Amino acid sequence: MSDTTRKYLETSQIIPSKGMSYTMYEIEGQDTILRMLTFIPDNDEIHIYPKPPVKKLYKPELCKKVEENEFLGLWSMGEERKAGK
Repeated sequence: MSDTTRKYLETSQIIPSKGMSYTMYEIEGQDTILRMLTFIPDNDEIHIYPKPPVKKLYKPELCKKVEENEFLGLWSMGEERKAGK
């Protein structure tokens, strides 16, 4: 695998009164964050960050791997909802 290959990682945490929150990252190289999104399924919330506030992922080895199509599907839904506002 070359160092420029993109990968998709996820972290999760509980948000009181909202349920589980999943933050997904599109990563280039070891830990460079290209895009990120947050998904809260219980509230049907998606927040996309095309220019993420954080540029480096801390401890990527602790994240769960997700499929590219899962990230891209949620990203598309987030863009559609943002455009619809």
